[in-house]
Amino acid sequence: MNSESTTPSQSPKISKLSANISFFNNNNDDNTRNKNVINDTSFTFTKVDYNQENLKKKSKSFEENLSNYIVNAKKNMESKRHLWQNTITSNKGEITKLQEEIKLFEKIHKEFIKSLENEKKELSKIQMEITNLKLDESSKNEGIIVLKKRIEKVEGDIKQQREAIEVKRALLETQLSQNLPELSIFTNKLALTMDRVQDDMINFTFTCIYDNNSSRSCCFTIDVGETKYKVIECNPMLEELDELVSQLNTSRDFFSFLKKMRQGFRKYAKADT
Repeated sequence: MNSESTTPSQSPKISKLSANISFFNNNNDDNTRNKNVINDTSFTFTKVDYNQENLKKKSKSFEENLSNYIVNAKKNMESKRHLWQNTITSNKGEITKLQEEIKLFEKIHKEFIKSLENEKKELSKIQMEITNLKLDESSKNEGIIVLKKRIEKVEGDIKQQREAIEVKRALLETQLSQNLPELSIFTNKLALTMDRVQDDMINFTFTCIYDNNSSRSCCFTIDVGETKYKVIECNPMLEELDELVSQLNTSRDFFSFLKKMRQGFRKYAKADT
C-alpha cells in the first residue's frame, strides 16, 4: 500500500497565525531592548480549524487498511508455509526412493563387476590351459625326463633312510638283548618286576620298599630306544633322579642304576613315614 509523501500548502488561517506569532516575537525583542518602555498593544489569536473529524476518519481508514493488509499478509505467508512444508515432505519421499534405487543399482553394479572379474579369471585360466596344450613334443619329453630324475632321487633318499633305520634298529635290538638278561637277574635280587609299556619303553616296579607295607610299590618308566637313557615317569618323584640318569648314560651300568633307584625309593619311604 503506497502513501503520498507531498507536503500540502498552508491554508490562509495558518498563514495569518504565523504572521501574528512573528509580530509577537518582534515585539518581544523590542521589549527586551527597551525594558523601560511599556507596550499596551494586545493581540487576538484566531482559532484554527484543523478539521479533526476528517483526520480521524482518514486515520481510522488507514488503520483498517493496514490491519487488513497485515491479516492478508499473514494468511498469504501461512499458505506459502504450508505449501513449502508439503513440498519438502514430498521431496523427502522422492529422495528416499531415489536413494534406495541408487543402492539397488550399486549392488547390481558390484555383482556385475564381480561376475565380470570371475569371467576374466576363467578366461585367463582357459587361455593358460590352451597354451599348455600347445606345447610341442620336445617340451613334454623334457618335462618327463626332469620328473623321472626327481623320482629316482626321491627313491634313492628313501632307500638310504630305510637302510639307516635298519642299522639303528639292529643296534637297539642288540642293546636290548644285552639288557634283558641282566634285568631278569635284577628282578630276583632287587624285588622288582618289569613290564614293556610300548616299543623301547620299560616300566620297573619295586616292592618291599615300605617297612610297614611291603606290597606298596614304587615305579618308574625308562626309554631305552635311544643311545641315551631317559626316564619318562617316576612315582614318587626323586630329587636325585636327573643325577642318577646322567650317571647311567656315562657309565652304562644299568644294574648300579637300578640299585640306586631302589635306594632312592627307600630313602623317600623312610622320610614319608
